Amino acid sequence: MPGKGAIPFNMFTGIIEATSKVTQTINSSGLKAVTIELPKTFNDLRLGVSIACDGICLTVSKLNPNSFTVEIMQETVQKTTAGNWRSGTILNLERALKLGDRLDGHLVLGHIDRTSKLLEKKMVTATTYFRFSLDSRDRELIVKQGSVAINGVSLTIAELNSSSFTVALVTYTLDNTNLQYLAPGSSVNVEYDIVGKYIQTLYHNSYFKPSYEKNL
Repeated sequence: MPGKGAIPFNMFTGIIEATSKVTQTINSSGLKAVTIELPKTFNDLRLGVSIACDGICLTVSKLNPNSFTVEIMQETVQKTTAGNWRSGTILNLERALKLGDRLDGHLVLGHIDRTSKLLEKKMVTATTYFRFSLDSRDRELIVKQGSVAINGVSLTIAELNSSSFTVALVTYTLDNTNLQYLAPGSSVNVEYDIVGKYIQTLYHNSYFKPSYEKNL
């Protein structure tokens, strides 16, 4: 049962609380166990709670004074960048949202849709622009000025075309997330806005299509 002040399912905001280093990875019985340094500010972390690691919602399975461990299913390992995590990898971390917390980013579930590659990185005055590949199957899920989570970071779509999208990062976001380490060719975890995914599902359900489309 959720504790006092908790919501009945896990949700995040895309506002990264800390970055931390992977200290160990072990593959066993179809699971990848990843041990991560415990940030000093995460003193309320408990066994069984959810935490977003590079945008992936994971459960704390072991907890020590200086580290915690999460276990990742093989499907998730194959679908996300978790397959590339090794000792020394820097991850973005965010604890699950509690009722009463500020929602400064957008609603993020920690369910990665797919990975994307960084195509271009450029700086204009104090803003850094990242252009990522866009799978053609996802074009309906993304809109200019809409939200997207990249490695768990809530960002706004600045530019969009049929094969790529661009996000703009201010210096603070770049300095306080692992996005600062990305180079062209790097893979990232992408989660599209849940609102857009629900709208797409409703639209493709024939009951919600305009009558003229039903008759086509």
